Amino acid sequence: MAIGISVFIGISTAIWLIVGCGGKKKKNAPKGAGGVKAPTPPAPPAAPKADSKMKAPEEKEKSKKSEKKEEPKKDEEKKEKSKKSEKKDDKKEEKKEEKKEEKKEEEKKEKSKKSEMKDDEKKDEEKKDDKEKKDEKKEDEKEKEDDKDDKKEEEKKEEKKEEKKEEKKEEKKEEEKKEEKKEEKKEEEKKEEKKDEKKEEEKKEEKKEEKKEEKKDEPKPHVTVEPTGDLGFQADQQEQKKITLTNTHDKKIMFKIKTSDNAVYLVNPVFGTIEPGKTAEITVTRNKAPAKEAKLVIVNSVFSGDDKDLAKSFKTAKPTGGQVTVKIVPK
Repeated sequence: MAIGISVFIGISTAIWLIVGCGGKKKKNAPKGAGGVKAPTPPAPPAAPKADSKMKAPEEKEKSKKSEKKEEPKKDEEKKEKSKKSEKKDDKKEEKKEEKKEEKKEEEKKEKSKKSEMKDDEKKDEEKKDDKEKKDEKKEDEKEKEDDKDDKKEEEKKEEKKEEKKEEKKEEKKEEEKKEEKKEEKKEEEKKEEKKDEKKEEEKKEEKKEEKKEEKKDEPKPHVTVEPTGDLGFQADQQEQKKITLTNTHDKKIMFKIKTSDNAVYLVNPVFGTIEPGKTAEITVTRNKAPAKEAKLVIVNSVFSGDDKDLAKSFKTAKPTGGQVTVKIVPK
């Protein structure tokens, strides 16, 4: 036991020395190699004194007392430390809670911002929707107006068409009236033509009757003409035709030939004489000219006067034979 006590005392004194003196740096401590201070060797344990055995229990008691005294201090320190640690923990927790609250607030703010953004987006979308709806309404209204305008234009076109139809109908009516008037005029003209024709026929009949009467009064011609009938020519070229006169009288006759157009028709011979029962050839030449009817008249009489100057004979004496007329028809 004594040895154990002495060992305990030695250890405690070494600890005290280390704690009390060894913890401080010595000023004149020798430096080791490289300028580093050499570690201080531990102090040798003090030699136990004679009365150490007697003092050991006292020291134990003292140490126990000191330990007892120190224990509440340590407990207090521990409590303080625990309190401090608790406070720190509380502060940490508070900070954590604050941070959490801040985070929550931030999250709330973010949520509120998001909600605001969403609200703004919704508002924007609503505005866009409203604009789109308004635009659609405007477009619908424009389409309706366009449809109305189109309808009005169509109605105007239809009205114009109807007006045109009415105008056409009126024009047709006017044309029909004009045609009726034309027909009436034609009928009137026809009637007038018929009247004129009747008048002409009456005149012709009157002329025929007059001619008949004249013929009754006039003497018979002393010559005949061959070919009989009309004398035809080609209007677009110069052409000659011949006619033959035959004396049907028992005496010598003389003749003279006249034409209605001396510029177009030439006769050779113009004057001549024919013995009883004999013939004479007459050449009729037509120059190129527009187609126009003409006539050739043969004046004949019993020969009297001078054979060389028959023109004087016809002037001084009246023809004893009736005139013969030949119609000329150019084609």
